[in-house]
Amino acid sequence: MKFLTDEEVRMIDNTSVRILSEIGISVNHDDSLDILEKNGCEVDRKTKMVKIPESLIRDAVDHSPSKFEMKSYDGKHDMLMSSDGSVVNFGNLGIGTRVCHYDGQGNYDTRDATINDIAKIAKVIEGCENINYTTQPVSAMDLMDGNVARTLHEVEAMVTNTAKPYLLDPIPEYMDDYFLMMRACYGGDDEFARKNSCFMMGSCTSSPLQLDTPFCEISKKSAEYGFPFMSMTMAMAGTTSPIDLAGTIAIHNAEALAGITLTQLYNPGNKCLYGSCTTNFDFISNTAPFGSPENALISSCNAQLSQFYGIPCVNSGGISDSKIPDFQSAAEATMNGLTPALAGASNVFGVGMIELGMTFSMEQAVMMDDLIPLIRKVMAGVVVNEETLSFDRILEAGVGGDFIATPESMNKMFDVSHPKIFDRTMFDEWKGNGGCYTVDVAHEKVMDILQNIQSPMEKNTVEEISKIVKEADRKIKQ
Repeated sequence: MKFLTDEEVRMIDNTSVRILSEIGISVNHDDSLDILEKNGCEVDRKTKMVKIPESLIRDAVDHSPSKFEMKSYDGKHDMLMSSDGSVVNFGNLGIGTRVCHYDGQGNYDTRDATINDIAKIAKVIEGCENINYTTQPVSAMDLMDGNVARTLHEVEAMVTNTAKPYLLDPIPEYMDDYFLMMRACYGGDDEFARKNSCFMMGSCTSSPLQLDTPFCEISKKSAEYGFPFMSMTMAMAGTTSPIDLAGTIAIHNAEALAGITLTQLYNPGNKCLYGSCTTNFDFISNTAPFGSPENALISSCNAQLSQFYGIPCVNSGGISDSKIPDFQSAAEATMNGLTPALAGASNVFGVGMIELGMTFSMEQAVMMDDLIPLIRKVMAGVVVNEETLSFDRILEAGVGGDFIATPESMNKMFDVSHPKIFDRTMFDEWKGNGGCYTVDVAHEKVMDILQNIQSPMEKNTVEEISKIVKEADRKIKQ
């Protein structure tokens, strides 16, 4: 599906280039100011404003790979990042602060997330076959006292419980440690780790039109270690970006391109991702909703822009503003998960997230895992040719016949969509099977995963990563 015409894409591109070359963008990082100025940007050292010429933006886009393979340390979950719309991956979004626990019989308990919750969520994602990669879902609120290297404990909890590619929301001062941890996943092989990164780094611009110090430092370090870098924006239409979605998309696009340009200057050819959690502001509820149709539209339009530039994208989707897994969470996650997928987004992330991205629900994640194959079925469309039109079979069956026992039906019966969590039986059969609500079935799967899925990481690697984390803790306590 196309939500923008080719001419509209060009108009947005032209406006974004004008924003960067005529208005400019604030860059609060001396090394980045140096490299931008060295490469022909107009830099005002006093105001830290940078005007980026169109030629430099185009050159950066040309150097950014249009597709690449994202590795997993066990080799079982490698995935393709492609900008041509042919591959859509699904992952979860981060980083919230709470978890929604389902206690059964319609009872929910939402509370601050802990390091143990992160480990459990990682294990659930490992056990969901249709979720391709993971982002740290929540922060460990029980480690917020500053006495430990919280971010490294969180990464440890994730990578020791799932081998799926991992998108980090990193802290600049720990970039070296992240690489050490990833290298440990590969048995300490430095060169192999650099060439086969199973970590992606992401950082968010400060809308409107600001690249702050952490963003620039993460971009620089990602280029140094060869981490794929996601240039992410989180503008809000009506507050930090224009209320008209076209203007919001233009300013998002400018910020994303600025981050990609900076990364390519640090390391030409570095793998980059065109990221967006941009949405609208709801003036009635005083929030920035993720479950809105505006978010779905922005993500879908951004998918087209990433295809225009030939850079794989990561767009929010499959996410809800509901506080618990319910009808609202299902409707919103379906709407904003399906639309960017149909637009060919390289990655749709938001699986399991509710409450405007602040809360993670393992039951919601499992239900989304069941929904993803249904989304892929819609994406596949209808195959129309002489064989599938089935004229001869229709002729053979005649008026009042059936097609149950035809060779085609027998051969293709398992190609028909069949969800595992959603129930398609009639009422009496459903009642006879226990009459479980969808969330109860999802909860059973969550508990089964937690009880039976084992860590995919070898024991000696777990111990090596633990040493890295303990050393960082020791430095803090000195």
